[in-house]
Amino acid sequence: MGRPSPRKLLFSATLTKDPRKLASLGLVNPRTYDARALTRALAEERGEGTNGRDGDADGEDAATRGAPGEVYTLPDRLEERYVSCRAEQKPLVLLALLLELIRGGNDEDNAGTAKTAAGATAVIVFTSSIDSTHRLARLLQLLWATGGHGDASAVAEFSSALNRKQRSRLLRRCAGGGGHGGKGQGVGCVGPGVSVLVCSDGMSRGMDLPSVRAVIHYDVPRYAKTYVHRCGRTARAGRRGTAWTILKSGQERDFHRMRDLIDRPGNVEEGGVRKELVRGSVAVYGRCVRTLRKVVRAEEGGELDAGAPLSLEWLSA
Repeated sequence: MGRPSPRKLLFSATLTKDPRKLASLGLVNPRTYDARALTRALAEERGEGTNGRDGDADGEDAATRGAPGEVYTLPDRLEERYVSCRAEQKPLVLLALLLELIRGGNDEDNAGTAKTAAGATAVIVFTSSIDSTHRLARLLQLLWATGGHGDASAVAEFSSALNRKQRSRLLRRCAGGGGHGGKGQGVGCVGPGVSVLVCSDGMSRGMDLPSVRAVIHYDVPRYAKTYVHRCGRTARAGRRGTAWTILKSGQERDFHRMRDLIDRPGNVEEGGVRKELVRGSVAVYGRCVRTLRKVVRAEEGGELDAGAPLSLEWLSA
């Protein structure tokens, strides 16, 4: 008897239905199993519904109306929100969102994710380039420490600028989480570990962190596939998760046009930020931006290691 043919199992968060792309896989008599469809079918059998996110009345799921040949879906327990602001306000809007998410505490739905301290789950911030990732991570570190929100090491950069060993070490720090800071650090401060991970798009695939409470699109993705991959870092394994998108004035139309290519486009809600969380940081924002310029110049001149933590000299400049 000849050897049996191997069976191929392909798991994907964004599996295409384009026959030309599927043909390149060389599959024989393929079968497709949709986890979301199976979940909905079981829920209907139990009479539970689907959290008010069913398909249209005629039974057609919104995803089938996406781009021809492409279907993008997101986790059922993912909440999506966006906030609009001026370009110069983006860093402070981001800081306000981070502080609210990290101080948000635990909930029963995330019992398997959250640590013992409130806000111990990580938040991933996505940018569109390695350079943007580095500059934003440095600025957040300055704002974090100068604004009295905790140790600057709570904010870390995750990009291809790091080697594999450095990335593995960083992910272990993220998985370890971080508690509230001790006496003198201020309310909601983050202690050892990483609570904010600034990440470039190229690193979004393959990242498996069970403790991601939310993702923030600091730079709006151009493509629906990128948006889905980013969002896929949270709301995993049946847990709840939140995806925030920070839009500059005038980006709303393009964002919604991109979001219409993904199922349940009506799931995105406009949100707001708690300005009181960053009231103390507004006064030092200009100083942090000036310090950032000095940090970048020192890195470019070889005076400062781009991967090294910022010393007290920089944080108090």
